[in-house]
Amino acid sequence: MRQLSLNRSSIAQTAVVSLATLTAVVLIGLLAAHWTWVWLAPQPEPRAPGATDSGASVAAAGALFGSRQSDSNALAPTGIAIRLLGIVAATGAQHGYAVVQLEAKDIVAVAEGADLAPGIRLAEIGIDRVILERDGRRETLTWPESKSTTASPMLRPNR
Repeated sequence: MRQLSLNRSSIAQTAVVSLATLTAVVLIGLLAAHWTWVWLAPQPEPRAPGATDSGASVAAAGALFGSRQSDSNALAPTGIAIRLLGIVAATGAQHGYAVVQLEAKDIVAVAEGADLAPGIRLAEIGIDRVILERDGRRETLTWPESKSTTASPMLRPNR
C-alpha cells in the first residue's frame, strides 16, 4: 500500500485553495441574499404628495371662504431658537411676563421690556404671541403648533 506523503508546500497549497473556495462561497451567498431581498422585498407604501401652495389655489380659496384682511404692519416670524411656553398677563401697574425656552435648554420668565438674551428684548406681550426686538427689528414669536385648536380660557389680554 502506498503512503501518502504530505509536505509543507502541499499543505500550504491545499489551505490556499480551501480559503479561496470558502471566500467564493461566502461571496456568492451574500450576492444571492442581496438580490433575493431586492427582488422579493415588499414595496414601500406610497407617500401622499406634498401640498403646493400656488397663488391660484389661495385666490380660489379666498373667493370661496372670504379673504382675510392683510396687515401691512405684520411682523416677520422670528428665526431664532426660542420657543414660547407661556404668557402671564399684566395686572394693574405690573408688566406681563413671557415664559420661553432658550435654545432647547434654559426655561426663563422674562418681563415685558426686559432682555431675553444679549441683543434680544421682549418688546410686547399679546394674547397669542410676543414681539421681540432684535438689532432694531421687531419679530413675532407665536405659540407652537398644537393638536388642539381651542384657546385656553386662562389667557387674558394684557391691556
